[in-house]
Amino acid sequence: MTSPITELTPSEQQHMLFLFIPVKKGSADSVNEALTSLKQAVLPNNDIRASTGVHFFMFYHLAAGKNAGLPIPSFQALDDRGLFVVQSIYDADFAPYISSFVEHPIIAFGLNAVLAGMDETGLIDPEDPTSAVYILANGGVQSNPGAFNCLLMRYNFADPTIPAAISSAPNQKYVLGSTFPGLTVGRILQKYPDAQSLWPSPAAPITFDPSVKPSC
Repeated sequence: MTSPITELTPSEQQHMLFLFIPVKKGSADSVNEALTSLKQAVLPNNDIRASTGVHFFMFYHLAAGKNAGLPIPSFQALDDRGLFVVQSIYDADFAPYISSFVEHPIIAFGLNAVLAGMDETGLIDPEDPTSAVYILANGGVQSNPGAFNCLLMRYNFADPTIPAAISSAPNQKYVLGSTFPGLTVGRILQKYPDAQSLWPSPAAPITFDPSVKPSC
């Protein structure tokens, strides 16, 4: 009989990334360049899913002066700059998660494109080693992995010390649920029957049957 999971090491835990990155007006080209690079990183014989540990991700670009379109304030761009929102659920600690991207040359190119599109005016001194300007001028993310971690944490609403599936605790910012705690991307690919056939890398074209939007 299999016992329930009652303890998870850091490498088995799931965490959330939730970035709100300030970007220049008219930064759509830089954002699109970054996303294109990320897509190009998924090439045949280059399955990076287990090393990145990404279960889910979302990218959202909000132009300067715009809001998310909800009837109450939510994330909203300033009048002089846009907003690039990134959310993901990932395995393990923050530093190795980010390192798996920084160390990949194609993805690193895309991350540098994100930095090139950022506007940190009035937020941090460009001479600060963790600023986008400084990192780009000194070799990019691959040459400054620690500084890049600090840059991301500056705009990360999520707390990388809060693991998914933990019950609420004092002074905790939020509760992050998990249906299958401890089920890492690596374990899914290794243990699920026919995983590589069902979810090849790169992915096979998928036809999505229409989903229904509720009538309001």
